[in-house]
Amino acid sequence: MIKVVDNANYTEVRNSNRFDSKYYYLGEILNKILSRFDTHPISHFSKSIRKGIFDLNSKLYQTSGIPFIRISNLMSYTLDEKGMVYIPIKNHKKESKTILVPGDLALSKIGKYLGKIAQVPLRFEEVNISQNIIGVAFNCEDYLKKYVFLYLTTPLAINQILRVSKQHNQNKLTLPDIRELKIPLLSEERMKFYAKEVNELSILEDESYKLVKKAQDVFYDKLGINFKEIKKEFTFTTSLKSIRAESFFSPEYSNPLYNNTIKALEKYETKPLSELVKPFKGSEVGSDNYNLYTDKIESDIPFIRTSDIVNYEVDNYPDFFITDEIYQELNQEIKPLDIIFSKDGSIGNVAMLTDADKVIIGSGFLILRTKKETEISPFYIFCALSIPEIGDFQARKRTVIASTIPHLRPENLLKTRIPILPKDDRDIISEILKEAFEKKALRKKKLDIIKKKLELEFEEVKTKR
Repeated sequence: MIKVVDNANYTEVRNSNRFDSKYYYLGEILNKILSRFDTHPISHFSKSIRKGIFDLNSKLYQTSGIPFIRISNLMSYTLDEKGMVYIPIKNHKKESKTILVPGDLALSKIGKYLGKIAQVPLRFEEVNISQNIIGVAFNCEDYLKKYVFLYLTTPLAINQILRVSKQHNQNKLTLPDIRELKIPLLSEERMKFYAKEVNELSILEDESYKLVKKAQDVFYDKLGINFKEIKKEFTFTTSLKSIRAESFFSPEYSNPLYNNTIKALEKYETKPLSELVKPFKGSEVGSDNYNLYTDKIESDIPFIRTSDIVNYEVDNYPDFFITDEIYQELNQEIKPLDIIFSKDGSIGNVAMLTDADKVIIGSGFLILRTKKETEISPFYIFCALSIPEIGDFQARKRTVIASTIPHLRPENLLKTRIPILPKDDRDIISEILKEAFEKKALRKKKLDIIKKKLELEFEEVKTKR
């Protein structure tokens, strides 16, 4: 679509040192809206806006310590903890200027999809951030920082960010750009209303995540297997008989860590996934059909790729959206309690769908629906697949590299063996997860409602198609 810039003021061209159409096209739209409100720059609400740690050696990464936030951890509104690394306390304290606490914000400053913003969750006392992230540490009343956070998730705010971004080899933001980001003010009553909603969303996010972790801890406890005793071997041999068993010839297939873990699970009855679920394939829609969040219309549907899983749920505000017409054509008929498991690229990402998820599942996933005739609940199957020693290890064992991309064939994923704990134990795990995903669904519904309300406070900034 051609976008026409009616005029560009010479003084603004000289002061901004910008002569790209995006800057002036978005400027015209944003100025018409923001001029109707009192505004403050975001720096007005913060004690610091800084880039993350520049020269931290990756050798310092640990599995415990202070959470170290990288761009891959930034999802819509929160932090994805899959793949999160940690740094020693002494390095964290040395870089005290970039410390963030719950309620502070982390914002991506480089890359194709600028504007990814996350709020530091309640469960972390402190975090630190990497060099490609801008951290916003607040110094204002609690209701203001919560309102500012919610505003920054709107198309109006994202378009402000896109407008000031600069492109050389890739899009990037500078600190002055972010510090001058305009925050339109509403009445104190309205801002406190939105802050209350954000607080409820934060509590639901924290509680639901902790419940998933609680269920996993119960699963580990009931299994009674010390997985740490199963050592990783750096050299090993295999047998022709083992290779012929599945006609699989790869080092990972014969890896003793995976095979010995599977043997340890056999202290219980195990069942292949194929006996417990009915599989469905995800869909490919073609990148030509992708719409960005700032370009989408209300009827567009979130398109879930393998990078759009956040803390065991699908991100309802992903990078791309697809038209409702394509959604209807695909007719995926996904249902609440369906499990999705990534089989391409980033293997082993697992999530469960809720009644708040009207989405299109991409072709990188296999959709798993629990068979009606099985007595095993979908919550229990999900929990088993979310345990690295069960879902992840067996997926890696059968993953192959197709050209340069890891790929797990659906029939090989369905060979994953699930240990069947006693019914009472399964019920305990399932009840915990039932509560967790009820909270996740409630959070998503409330987020959709409150975002729409806030966006209606401003004139919509969307591209008409």
